[in-house]
Amino acid sequence: MPRRRVTASRKGKAGEITALAGPSFGFLSAAEVIQDLREGTYSYYVREASYESSIWLSGEEGEEVLISTRDVLSRNNLENLPNC
Repeated sequence: MPRRRVTASRKGKAGEITALAGPSFGFLSAAEVIQDLREGTYSYYVREASYESSIWLSGEEGEEVLISTRDVLSRNNLENLPNC
């Protein structure tokens, strides 16, 4: 499965991830990324410095959200990426 590096994220008012951006795919809504992950079309990851964090789905189908490492201090956390 091809992998896509994420370098920025858009956050909603409640802090939820609403979109991702990266050099190989541009800008995608969270719904588009969720569809890719669910179908196995692409996998997504964040790499800052020498550490890499995979992005995966959490929640019931239809209510899924994108998550990465839960370390709030890590730059590999989707919430800590620059806004897109």
